[in-house]
Amino acid sequence: MQAEDAQPEDANDRLGWIQISIVAGIIVGALALTAWLAADAARVPRESNGSETAAAPVEVTRPERIAHSIIVETTGTVRARALVALVPEVSGQAVEVAEAARAGGRFEAGETLAQIDPRNYRLAVDRARAALADAQSALMRLEAEAELAREEWDRLYPGEPIAPLTALEPQLEAARARLIGARADLEQARLNLDRTALRFPFAGRITDTRLEIGQQLNAGQSYGEAFALDALELAVPLSPEELTRIAPAEGRSVEFTLEGAPSQTFTGTIVREGARLDDRSRLITVFVRPDEPQGLRPGQFARVRITGNETGEIMRLPASAMAGLSEVRTVRDGRIAPVRVDVLDRTARFVFVAPFEVHEGVIISPLPESVLSGPVVIIGGEDE
Repeated sequence: MQAEDAQPEDANDRLGWIQISIVAGIIVGALALTAWLAADAARVPRESNGSETAAAPVEVTRPERIAHSIIVETTGTVRARALVALVPEVSGQAVEVAEAARAGGRFEAGETLAQIDPRNYRLAVDRARAALADAQSALMRLEAEAELAREEWDRLYPGEPIAPLTALEPQLEAARARLIGARADLEQARLNLDRTALRFPFAGRITDTRLEIGQQLNAGQSYGEAFALDALELAVPLSPEELTRIAPAEGRSVEFTLEGAPSQTFTGTIVREGARLDDRSRLITVFVRPDEPQGLRPGQFARVRITGNETGEIMRLPASAMAGLSEVRTVRDGRIAPVRVDVLDRTARFVFVAPFEVHEGVIISPLPESVLSGPVVIIGGEDE
């Protein structure tokens, strides 16, 4: 009976030892694999003698010295400095409306756009002219009477001063005042007659109009809008950095093409800068006066190219050469040598810097932090 009980116990012991052995083997294998992976990840190639870190491969460039002009490329919008209302200064019925007074019409300086019935105003000129003639006649009559009064006084009272009332001086002053008023009335009547022709003192275009023949026009009421051709300008928003690149901005030459017509190039000059940054975009607007405004319309979009100063002889580097805002990494004596550079200009692809010592080349390939203090070997690159 005891022998039968011992057999199950031996079997259980063997099974337990087998399970323990399997678990232990798994743990040992996992530890060995972890150690191998960690060693492989941290392993750095060594020289054959094992005493020195192997050189990391890098690509370099050797930039050439070039002459460079700062260029800012951006977009802008054509606009008019102001829209001028088409407002008659006198009232009356429109008897003529020129084709140039329609929306989109072009007109020259002084061209009549609409004619108000001038007949009442001609009559007013005639009345004012008659009133002036009457005032002149009345003054001449009083002057003659005053002369006779002086002669009579001198005959009766020789050497005695004549009294103002006797010399008709108050009446003469009143007559002279009426003459001045009559002349002013005539001038006003003539001015009103001239104002029956609606016109602008500049060449421009009509953006909107509500003029029709037979329409009763009231003085001071707007019947359309126009803009002067020489008031067209290009509004170009720039970032503060872009504005700094072309400073001073005023007087800079500008080239631009219009949306939909890239083959036609316009030129202009920056005439002023905005006084403040836009609250939302944080941009500053500069205003360009076109050399030739013909063909421009308010609201058109334009691609703009602004030419800044010439920087003289500089170095051009690919953007990938920069290790920071103002630092590059060169190769010197087989090791990495950081160099601070003076950045003069930037574009999407290139950075333009003041000349510096490039040693064996400027690194343009990515570098992991682990090789920054170790040796490097140049495996290739490009020349600017």
